[in-house]
Amino acid sequence: MQTVLYFDICAIPLFFIIMLTVIIRKMTQGITNKLFISLILLSAVTTVSDLTMELICRTLPTDGFRVFIASLAMYFYFLSQTLAILGYYFFSYAVTGTWYRVRKTKTKVILSLPYSLIILMLLSNPFTGWVFTVTGEDGYSRGSMIWVIYAVTMSYALAATAYFFVNRKYMTVEKLVSLVSLSVLIVGSVVFQYFFPQFPVEMIATAFAFILIILFVLRPEERTDASVGSLSYEAYKGDLRKILDMKRRVQIAAVDFLNARELNSYLGEERYSAYISGIIRQLDALFRRERVFFDIYFEQPGSIYVIIEDMDYDVGDCVARMYAGIVRRSEKEMTSGERLIPRVCCISVPDDLSDFDEILRLGREFYTQIPENTLYNKASDIIASRDYRVMSHMDEILNRAISERKFRMYYQPIYSFERGRFISAEALIRLNDEEYGFVPPGLFIPAAERKGVILPIGDFVLEDVHRFISENDLGELGLEYIEINLSVSQCLQEELPEKLALLGDRYGVSPDKVNLEITETTTAEAGSDIMDNNLEMLSAMGYTFSLDDFGTGYSNMQRVSRLPLKMIKLDKSLVDDMESADGMSIMRNTIKMMRDIDKQLVAEGVETKENLDTLEEIGCHFIQGYYFSKPLPENEFVEFLRKHNKITA
Repeated sequence: MQTVLYFDICAIPLFFIIMLTVIIRKMTQGITNKLFISLILLSAVTTVSDLTMELICRTLPTDGFRVFIASLAMYFYFLSQTLAILGYYFFSYAVTGTWYRVRKTKTKVILSLPYSLIILMLLSNPFTGWVFTVTGEDGYSRGSMIWVIYAVTMSYALAATAYFFVNRKYMTVEKLVSLVSLSVLIVGSVVFQYFFPQFPVEMIATAFAFILIILFVLRPEERTDASVGSLSYEAYKGDLRKILDMKRRVQIAAVDFLNARELNSYLGEERYSAYISGIIRQLDALFRRERVFFDIYFEQPGSIYVIIEDMDYDVGDCVARMYAGIVRRSEKEMTSGERLIPRVCCISVPDDLSDFDEILRLGREFYTQIPENTLYNKASDIIASRDYRVMSHMDEILNRAISERKFRMYYQPIYSFERGRFISAEALIRLNDEEYGFVPPGLFIPAAERKGVILPIGDFVLEDVHRFISENDLGELGLEYIEINLSVSQCLQEELPEKLALLGDRYGVSPDKVNLEITETTTAEAGSDIMDNNLEMLSAMGYTFSLDDFGTGYSNMQRVSRLPLKMIKLDKSLVDDMESADGMSIMRNTIKMMRDIDKQLVAEGVETKENLDTLEEIGCHFIQGYYFSKPLPENEFVEFLRKHNKITA
């Protein structure tokens, strides 16, 4: 009775196509994908081995060398076939997100003990013929104990199927049905081939089962960020939910890159993605060397999360090596000295936090609650701080502030060297909550942007500043205009020019009394039709613009020069750096460059007489900072001007 070879012949190209699909779709990271790749390779070896034996034994009798090759092929067949079924059993743990249950070597050894029986039978087979025999006269023949091989492999396959059912709550219905279906397909083909060996359908059935896995179970678009080749933020959220549901204890190393958005804009999407991908590969290699079980996830534009199973692992001890790797990558990839600025926080789950939303929020926002130059922080230290308690209730605080108009405007005067007095002021919003007290703008403004409530806050600022201007004669106070910050969201509102025109009419404020501040982040949006139209229309209406925080990002001078900017505000970091020779050189050249393109300069954050004198000497036009005054509530601000601009009531 000759075996039908077409099934194995058709299976081989299928396995090749499946592997090619895995590579093209970048399904190579993570324990689940790696186990799946192992299953594909083992199944391909099984198919080739079976086909080799069948081709040799189709023409009998045969010589001793061919008998040896056929026997060797059958040993490879049984080893790879049974190992693939064992791998499929472990795959059931990985695909359900419960790999932590078998990650210890001791556990894997215990679960693999039945497989050792197969190894013993194969080792003894040359002497006993219990599994198979190959002779020159009769070819391949099954041994009397081959049913043991099938029984062990069937037990693993059935155990995997049962495990899918037991852990069904960790999967969607679609995945559960697909996994159970492919289990039935594999088990059914093994049983069929046992009773009808002339029809080797097992491997082609396995190939179709793998296709089901690719189509319905391992969807890289659901689990992978294709731009950098790591697990995605959606995968992180899904795995975090499972961790909390199972009450597992893990550590999460959250890595935020503070200047990711600016560097992305500077490098472009392709170079930036390649840069981040290289950093992720370095982190992957680092944690492998540390011999910990981990998964790495990425969230655009620049946050990395590492879930670490080992609670005894010291993340803080690893941070220095992580940072060194990032620096090396920057030196290798960058040509102008640019590099990401990382901040790291370690969250112990559930010891520090056990709430899903709180863990996500802390992972995204921890850098707003740590000292400026601190590389590494523990979540336990952050949680104990007042800022964290404020951020934990930020929704409540913002809703109350917006509905009850709890915001207040403060004004920081701006001094003119040329006129020898204060000629303008920047309007700065403040929030003093009745329950949590003073809430820093650095906390509530980014939170408002993320939560989508920045527009009503921006509307409050516009209206309250117009009210202030209408109630005070700026000329009598010695002021020429008030500066108002615009958010990106405001600049992208089509109705912004109309809104400002209505406010001007209602309060009798002309456009020349208002200077609108936009940031470098906002200018990155320039090029969009709405942004360009708004800037053009507002400029035609008589509003002037200044660029705030110049020097904190990667400034595109061509973009800056074509915007309708009256002045450039130099960030405090540039002022602070003047103490070094390089910093002074940067400041001198920046001021010269801006004066050459006819821009007025405001130095922010000036706190010392030395800085004041230096800035006057090198040609800066205006000064803003604590040297003259902190931001003041409007009554104190008016009194400040009456005193320092020598104006009588």
